[in-house]
Amino acid sequence: MKPPATLFRPGDLVAGAVNAVVVLTWSFVQWELRITDTQGLNEGLAWAMMGVSVVALFFRTPFPLTVTLVTWAATMVYYPASSTDGPMLSAFVVSLYTLAALGHLVAASVIAASTFVIVVVSEVLADFAHMTASETFMLSGWIIAVPAIGAVVAHHRRYRAETLVALEETRRRSVAEERIRIARDLHDAVGHHLSLINVQATAGLRRLRKDPGYATGEVLEVVAETSRMSLRELRAMVGVLREAGQDAPTGPGPSIEQLPALAEAARASGLEVDLRVDGSAEVPVAVDAAAYRVVQESLTNVLRHARASRVQVNVVIGTSTLAISVADDGVGDAKGANRAGNGLAGMRERAEGLGGTFDAGPREDGGFTVEAAWPLEVPK
Repeated sequence: MKPPATLFRPGDLVAGAVNAVVVLTWSFVQWELRITDTQGLNEGLAWAMMGVSVVALFFRTPFPLTVTLVTWAATMVYYPASSTDGPMLSAFVVSLYTLAALGHLVAASVIAASTFVIVVVSEVLADFAHMTASETFMLSGWIIAVPAIGAVVAHHRRYRAETLVALEETRRRSVAEERIRIARDLHDAVGHHLSLINVQATAGLRRLRKDPGYATGEVLEVVAETSRMSLRELRAMVGVLREAGQDAPTGPGPSIEQLPALAEAARASGLEVDLRVDGSAEVPVAVDAAAYRVVQESLTNVLRHARASRVQVNVVIGTSTLAISVADDGVGDAKGANRAGNGLAGMRERAEGLGGTFDAGPREDGGFTVEAAWPLEVPK
Protein backbone atom coordinates (compact mmCIF):
# COMPACT_ATOMS: atom_id res chain seq x y z
CA MET A 1 0.00 0.00 0.00
CA LYS A 2 1.27 3.43 -0.88
CA PRO A 3 1.87 5.91 1.94
CA PRO A 4 -0.71 8.67 2.51
CA ALA A 5 1.69 11.30 1.15
CA THR A 6 1.53 9.52 -2.20
CA LEU A 7 -2.23 8.91 -2.18
CA PHE A 8 -3.30 12.41 -1.20
CA ARG A 9 -1.33 15.01 -3.10
CA PRO A 10 -1.96 18.74 -2.62
CA GLY A 11 -2.95 19.31 -6.26
CA ASP A 12 -5.39 16.39 -6.16
CA LEU A 13 -6.93 17.61 -2.92
CA VAL A 14 -7.49 21.09 -4.36
CA ALA A 15 -8.92 19.81 -7.66
CA GLY A 16 -11.09 17.25 -5.89
CA ALA A 17 -12.42 19.77 -3.37
CA VAL A 18 -13.26 22.37 -6.04
CA ASN A 19 -14.96 19.73 -8.19
CA ALA A 20 -16.97 18.41 -5.20
CA VAL A 21 -18.18 21.87 -4.21
CA VAL A 22 -19.17 22.84 -7.77
CA VAL A 23 -20.86 19.55 -8.69
CA LEU A 24 -22.72 19.00 -5.42
CA THR A 25 -23.80 22.64 -5.01
CA TRP A 26 -24.95 22.93 -8.61
CA SER A 27 -26.84 19.63 -8.48
CA PHE A 28 -28.52 20.41 -5.15
CA VAL A 29 -29.63 23.84 -6.37
CA GLN A 30 -31.08 22.31 -9.52
CA TRP A 31 -32.82 19.65 -7.46
CA GLU A 32 -34.31 22.18 -5.01
CA LEU A 33 -35.47 24.46 -7.81
CA ARG A 34 -36.90 21.46 -9.64
CA ILE A 35 -34.90 22.33 -12.76
CA THR A 36 -35.14 19.05 -14.62
CA ASP A 37 -34.06 17.95 -18.07
CA THR A 38 -35.91 14.67 -18.72
CA GLN A 39 -37.31 12.08 -16.37
CA GLY A 40 -34.46 10.02 -14.95
CA LEU A 41 -34.45 6.27 -14.77
CA ASN A 42 -33.19 5.98 -11.18
CA GLU A 43 -32.48 9.09 -9.08
CA GLY A 44 -30.91 7.14 -6.22
CA LEU A 45 -28.46 5.46 -8.57
CA ALA A 46 -27.66 8.84 -10.13
CA TRP A 47 -26.78 10.39 -6.76
CA ALA A 48 -24.64 7.36 -5.91
CA MET A 49 -22.73 7.70 -9.19
CA MET A 50 -22.20 11.38 -8.46
CA GLY A 51 -20.66 10.51 -5.08
CA VAL A 52 -18.40 7.88 -6.64
CA SER A 53 -17.20 10.34 -9.27
CA VAL A 54 -16.55 13.12 -6.75
CA VAL A 55 -14.56 10.85 -4.42
CA ALA A 56 -12.58 9.17 -7.21
CA LEU A 57 -11.18 12.47 -8.47
CA PHE A 58 -9.17 12.86 -5.26
CA PHE A 59 -6.97 9.96 -6.44
CA ARG A 60 -6.47 11.08 -10.06
CA THR A 61 -2.64 11.34 -9.95
CA PRO A 62 -1.61 8.05 -8.27
CA PHE A 63 -4.24 6.03 -10.20
CA PRO A 64 -4.93 7.99 -13.42
CA LEU A 65 -6.28 5.14 -15.56
CA THR A 66 -8.44 3.65 -12.81
CA VAL A 67 -9.92 7.04 -11.89
CA THR A 68 -10.61 7.85 -15.54
CA LEU A 69 -12.44 4.56 -16.07
CA VAL A 70 -14.41 4.96 -12.81
CA THR A 71 -15.49 8.53 -13.58
CA TRP A 72 -16.28 7.53 -17.18
CA ALA A 73 -18.50 4.67 -16.03
CA ALA A 74 -20.14 6.83 -13.34
CA THR A 75 -20.85 9.56 -15.90
CA MET A 76 -22.30 7.12 -18.41
CA VAL A 77 -24.67 5.78 -15.74
CA TYR A 78 -25.50 9.15 -14.19
CA TYR A 79 -26.98 11.04 -17.15
CA PRO A 80 -29.59 8.41 -18.17
CA ALA A 81 -30.46 7.82 -14.49
CA SER A 82 -30.74 11.48 -13.40
CA SER A 83 -33.35 14.08 -14.19
CA THR A 84 -30.96 17.01 -13.57
CA ASP A 85 -28.33 17.93 -16.10
CA GLY A 86 -25.58 19.13 -13.76
CA PRO A 87 -21.79 19.45 -14.23
CA MET A 88 -21.24 15.77 -13.47
CA LEU A 89 -19.02 15.50 -16.57
CA SER A 90 -16.28 17.68 -14.99
CA ALA A 91 -14.68 14.85 -12.98
CA PHE A 92 -14.35 12.70 -16.10
CA VAL A 93 -12.90 15.60 -18.12
CA VAL A 94 -10.31 16.39 -15.42
CA SER A 95 -9.31 12.74 -15.01
CA LEU A 96 -9.07 12.26 -18.80
CA TYR A 97 -6.79 15.30 -19.05
CA THR A 98 -4.66 13.97 -16.15
CA LEU A 99 -4.33 10.59 -17.84
CA ALA A 100 -2.96 12.21 -21.02
CA ALA A 101 -0.79 14.75 -19.16
CA LEU A 102 0.91 11.93 -17.25
CA GLY A 103 1.94 10.30 -20.52
CA HIS A 104 -0.79 7.67 -20.98
CA LEU A 105 -1.79 9.12 -24.34
CA VAL A 106 -2.92 5.85 -25.97
CA ALA A 107 -5.29 4.99 -23.13
CA ALA A 108 -6.63 8.55 -23.03
CA SER A 109 -7.19 8.55 -26.80
CA VAL A 110 -9.03 5.22 -26.74
CA ILE A 111 -11.32 6.35 -23.92
CA ALA A 112 -11.99 9.71 -25.61
CA ALA A 113 -12.77 8.05 -28.95
CA SER A 114 -15.09 5.53 -27.28
CA THR A 115 -16.90 8.34 -25.47
CA PHE A 116 -17.23 10.30 -28.70
CA VAL A 117 -18.84 7.33 -30.46
CA ILE A 118 -21.19 6.58 -27.56
CA VAL A 119 -22.37 10.19 -27.19
CA VAL A 120 -22.87 10.81 -30.89
CA VAL A 121 -24.50 7.45 -31.66
CA SER A 122 -26.82 7.59 -28.64
CA GLU A 123 -28.02 11.09 -29.47
CA VAL A 124 -28.50 10.25 -33.13
CA LEU A 125 -30.53 7.19 -32.20
CA ALA A 126 -32.56 9.27 -29.74
CA ASP A 127 -33.11 11.90 -32.43
CA PHE A 128 -31.18 14.44 -30.29
CA ALA A 129 -33.72 14.28 -27.48
CA HIS A 130 -31.26 15.46 -24.79
CA MET A 131 -29.07 17.85 -26.78
CA THR A 132 -29.22 19.57 -30.12
CA ALA A 133 -26.99 18.37 -32.90
CA SER A 134 -24.66 21.34 -32.50
CA GLU A 135 -24.44 20.80 -28.72
CA THR A 136 -23.72 17.10 -29.25
CA PHE A 137 -20.87 17.68 -31.65
CA MET A 138 -19.49 20.55 -29.55
CA LEU A 139 -19.42 18.30 -26.47
CA SER A 140 -17.83 15.51 -28.48
CA GLY A 141 -15.23 17.91 -29.82
CA TRP A 142 -14.26 18.93 -26.28
CA ILE A 143 -13.93 15.28 -25.27
CA ILE A 144 -11.48 14.75 -28.15
CA ALA A 145 -9.64 18.02 -27.40
CA VAL A 146 -9.03 17.23 -23.72
CA PRO A 147 -6.47 14.41 -24.27
CA ALA A 148 -4.83 16.49 -26.99
CA ILE A 149 -4.28 19.31 -24.49
CA GLY A 150 -2.98 16.76 -21.98
CA ALA A 151 -0.57 15.41 -24.61
CA VAL A 152 0.86 18.90 -25.15
CA VAL A 153 1.37 19.28 -21.41
CA ALA A 154 3.02 15.83 -21.22
CA HIS A 155 5.36 16.75 -24.07
CA HIS A 156 6.29 20.00 -22.33
CA ARG A 157 6.97 18.19 -19.05
CA ARG A 158 9.09 15.58 -20.80
CA TYR A 159 11.03 18.28 -22.65
CA ARG A 160 11.60 20.19 -19.42
CA ALA A 161 12.76 17.03 -17.62
CA GLU A 162 15.14 16.13 -20.45
CA THR A 163 16.47 19.70 -20.45
CA LEU A 164 17.12 19.56 -16.70
CA VAL A 165 18.89 16.21 -17.08
CA ALA A 166 21.01 17.61 -19.92
CA LEU A 167 21.89 20.71 -17.89
CA GLU A 168 22.82 18.59 -14.88
CA GLU A 169 24.95 16.33 -17.06
CA THR A 170 26.66 19.38 -18.57
CA ARG A 171 27.31 20.74 -15.09
CA ARG A 172 28.79 17.44 -13.91
CA ARG A 173 30.94 17.20 -17.03
CA SER A 174 32.16 20.79 -16.55
CA VAL A 175 33.05 20.07 -12.93
CA ALA A 176 34.92 16.91 -13.95
CA GLU A 177 36.81 18.74 -16.70
CA GLU A 178 37.70 21.56 -14.29
CA ARG A 179 38.99 19.06 -11.74
CA ILE A 180 41.13 17.42 -14.42
CA ARG A 181 42.45 20.82 -15.49
CA ILE A 182 43.34 21.80 -11.92
CA ALA A 183 45.01 18.42 -11.32
CA ARG A 184 46.99 18.85 -14.54
CA ASP A 185 48.11 22.35 -13.57
CA LEU A 186 49.15 21.19 -10.11
CA HIS A 187 51.06 18.28 -11.64
CA ASP A 188 52.81 20.49 -14.20
CA ALA A 189 53.60 23.52 -12.05
CA VAL A 190 54.05 22.36 -8.47
CA GLY A 191 55.36 18.95 -9.57
CA HIS A 192 58.05 20.63 -11.65
CA HIS A 193 59.29 22.77 -8.79
CA LEU A 194 59.21 19.90 -6.33
CA SER A 195 61.25 17.83 -8.78
CA LEU A 196 63.89 20.56 -8.90
CA ILE A 197 63.93 20.74 -5.13
CA ASN A 198 64.27 16.96 -4.91
CA VAL A 199 67.15 16.91 -7.40
CA GLN A 200 69.01 19.69 -5.62
CA ALA A 201 68.44 18.25 -2.15
CA THR A 202 69.49 14.75 -3.23
CA ALA A 203 72.64 16.03 -4.91
CA GLY A 204 73.48 18.18 -1.90
CA LEU A 205 73.06 15.27 0.51
CA ARG A 206 75.23 13.04 -1.67
CA ARG A 207 78.00 15.67 -1.74
CA LEU A 208 77.65 16.22 2.00
CA ARG A 209 78.08 12.52 2.78
CA LYS A 210 81.24 12.41 0.68
CA ASP A 211 82.57 15.72 2.02
CA PRO A 212 81.26 16.75 5.49
CA GLY A 213 82.83 20.15 4.92
CA TYR A 214 80.84 20.80 1.71
CA ALA A 215 79.23 24.25 1.68
CA THR A 216 75.51 23.80 1.12
CA GLY A 217 74.68 27.48 0.82
CA GLU A 218 74.37 27.47 -2.98
CA VAL A 219 72.12 24.41 -2.97
CA LEU A 220 69.91 25.90 -0.28
CA GLU A 221 69.57 29.14 -2.25
CA VAL A 222 68.35 27.20 -5.29
CA VAL A 223 65.93 25.23 -3.11
CA ALA A 224 64.64 28.43 -1.49
CA GLU A 225 64.13 30.18 -4.84
CA THR A 226 62.41 27.14 -6.36
CA SER A 227 60.16 26.90 -3.30
CA ARG A 228 59.17 30.56 -3.69
CA MET A 229 58.29 29.97 -7.35
CA SER A 230 56.22 26.95 -6.39
CA LEU A 231 54.35 28.91 -3.74
CA ARG A 232 53.61 31.75 -6.19
CA GLU A 233 52.11 29.38 -8.73
CA LEU A 234 50.16 27.55 -6.05
CA ARG A 235 48.71 30.82 -4.71
CA ALA A 236 47.73 31.82 -8.24
CA MET A 237 45.87 28.54 -8.75
CA VAL A 238 44.13 28.83 -5.38
CA GLY A 239 43.18 32.39 -6.28
CA VAL A 240 41.32 31.18 -9.35
CA LEU A 241 39.22 28.97 -7.08
CA ARG A 242 38.19 31.83 -4.79
CA GLU A 243 34.51 32.59 -4.54
CA ALA A 244 33.06 35.46 -6.55
CA GLY A 245 33.69 38.81 -4.90
CA GLN A 246 37.11 37.90 -3.53
CA ASP A 247 40.28 39.28 -4.98
CA ALA A 248 41.56 37.53 -8.08
CA PRO A 249 45.26 36.70 -8.45
CA THR A 250 47.27 39.64 -9.74
CA GLY A 251 50.36 37.79 -10.92
CA PRO A 252 50.89 36.93 -14.58
CA GLY A 253 49.87 33.49 -15.82
CA PRO A 254 52.26 31.00 -17.42
CA SER A 255 53.79 32.41 -20.58
CA ILE A 256 56.56 31.78 -23.10
CA GLU A 257 58.18 34.95 -21.76
CA GLN A 258 58.85 33.05 -18.51
CA LEU A 259 60.80 30.26 -20.24
CA PRO A 260 64.24 31.85 -19.53
CA ALA A 261 63.52 31.68 -15.78
CA LEU A 262 62.34 28.10 -16.19
CA ALA A 263 65.55 27.19 -18.06
CA GLU A 264 67.67 28.92 -15.44
CA ALA A 265 66.03 26.88 -12.66
CA ALA A 266 66.79 23.68 -14.59
CA ARG A 267 70.41 24.77 -15.08
CA ALA A 268 70.69 25.27 -11.32
CA SER A 269 69.93 21.57 -10.98
CA GLY A 270 72.96 20.68 -13.10
CA LEU A 271 71.22 20.28 -16.44
CA GLU A 272 72.67 22.12 -19.45
CA VAL A 273 69.70 23.85 -21.10
CA ASP A 274 69.95 25.50 -24.52
CA LEU A 275 66.85 27.68 -25.01
CA ARG A 276 66.10 29.29 -28.36
CA VAL A 277 63.01 31.35 -29.19
CA ASP A 278 62.51 32.47 -32.81
CA GLY A 279 59.84 34.78 -34.12
CA SER A 280 57.33 37.05 -32.46
CA ALA A 281 53.61 37.33 -32.87
CA GLU A 282 50.54 37.82 -30.74
CA VAL A 283 49.89 34.46 -29.08
CA PRO A 284 46.48 33.60 -27.57
CA VAL A 285 46.63 33.36 -23.80
CA ALA A 286 45.53 29.71 -23.78
CA VAL A 287 48.20 28.70 -26.31
CA ASP A 288 50.82 30.75 -24.46
CA ALA A 289 50.07 28.96 -21.20
CA ALA A 290 49.86 25.53 -22.84
CA ALA A 291 53.25 25.95 -24.55
CA TYR A 292 54.86 26.98 -21.27
CA ARG A 293 53.35 24.00 -19.44
CA VAL A 294 54.51 21.53 -22.09
CA VAL A 295 58.08 22.82 -21.89
CA GLN A 296 57.89 22.81 -18.10
CA GLU A 297 56.65 19.22 -17.92
CA SER A 298 59.21 18.12 -20.52
CA LEU A 299 62.03 19.53 -18.41
CA THR A 300 60.55 17.88 -15.34
CA ASN A 301 60.56 14.51 -17.09
CA VAL A 302 64.16 15.03 -18.19
CA LEU A 303 65.23 15.76 -14.62
CA ARG A 304 63.27 12.83 -13.21
CA HIS A 305 63.75 10.08 -15.72
CA ALA A 306 66.17 10.82 -18.56
CA ARG A 307 69.54 10.93 -16.77
CA ALA A 308 70.47 13.52 -19.38
CA SER A 309 73.23 16.11 -19.28
CA ARG A 310 71.92 18.42 -22.00
CA VAL A 311 68.54 19.46 -23.37
CA GLN A 312 67.68 21.62 -26.37
CA VAL A 313 64.48 23.71 -26.19
CA ASN A 314 63.32 25.34 -29.43
CA VAL A 315 60.31 27.64 -29.72
CA VAL A 316 59.23 28.92 -33.12
CA ILE A 317 56.46 31.52 -33.34
CA GLY A 318 55.23 31.85 -36.91
CA THR A 319 52.48 33.91 -38.44
CA SER A 320 49.86 31.18 -37.93
CA THR A 321 51.52 28.50 -35.80
CA LEU A 322 53.49 28.16 -32.59
CA ALA A 323 55.76 25.09 -32.39
CA ILE A 324 58.02 23.79 -29.66
CA SER A 325 60.46 20.91 -29.33
CA VAL A 326 62.35 19.64 -26.31
CA ALA A 327 65.15 17.15 -27.06
CA ASP A 328 67.51 15.62 -24.52
CA ASP A 329 70.55 13.32 -24.74
CA GLY A 330 69.45 10.98 -21.98
CA VAL A 331 68.32 7.37 -21.98
CA GLY A 332 64.54 7.95 -21.90
CA ASP A 333 62.21 6.02 -24.17
CA ALA A 334 58.53 6.04 -25.11
CA LYS A 335 57.55 3.13 -22.93
CA GLY A 336 54.62 3.90 -20.69
CA ALA A 337 54.00 7.20 -22.44
CA ASN A 338 50.30 6.88 -21.74
CA ARG A 339 50.63 5.78 -18.12
CA ALA A 340 49.23 8.14 -15.50
CA GLY A 341 51.93 10.06 -13.66
CA ASN A 342 54.52 10.71 -16.38
CA GLY A 343 52.81 13.84 -17.72
CA LEU A 344 52.79 12.88 -21.42
CA ALA A 345 49.02 12.36 -21.42
CA GLY A 346 48.55 15.79 -19.88
CA MET A 347 50.82 17.39 -22.47
CA ARG A 348 48.89 15.73 -25.28
CA GLU A 349 45.63 17.07 -23.84
CA ARG A 350 47.08 20.58 -23.66
CA ALA A 351 48.07 20.44 -27.30
CA GLU A 352 45.12 18.67 -28.87
CA GLY A 353 42.58 20.44 -26.66
CA LEU A 354 43.46 23.70 -28.45
CA GLY A 355 43.44 22.20 -31.93
CA GLY A 356 47.16 21.44 -31.97
CA THR A 357 49.31 18.36 -32.43
CA PHE A 358 51.59 16.43 -30.09
CA ASP A 359 54.27 13.80 -30.55
CA ALA A 360 56.80 12.27 -28.18
CA GLY A 361 59.27 9.44 -28.53
CA PRO A 362 62.89 8.31 -28.46
CA ARG A 363 65.44 9.71 -30.92
CA GLU A 364 67.39 7.46 -33.25
CA ASP A 365 70.72 8.72 -31.89
CA GLY A 366 69.63 8.43 -28.28
CA GLY A 367 67.61 10.64 -25.98
CA PHE A 368 63.98 11.65 -26.13
CA THR A 369 62.07 14.34 -28.02
CA VAL A 370 58.79 16.09 -27.27
CA GLU A 371 57.18 18.13 -30.06
CA ALA A 372 53.97 20.15 -30.03
CA ALA A 373 52.37 22.75 -32.28
CA TRP A 374 49.31 24.99 -31.99
CA PRO A 375 47.43 27.19 -34.44
CA LEU A 376 47.43 30.82 -33.34
CA GLU A 377 43.70 30.94 -34.11
CA VAL A 378 42.27 28.90 -31.24
CA PRO A 379 39.01 27.09 -32.13
CA LYS A 380 36.06 28.14 -29.98
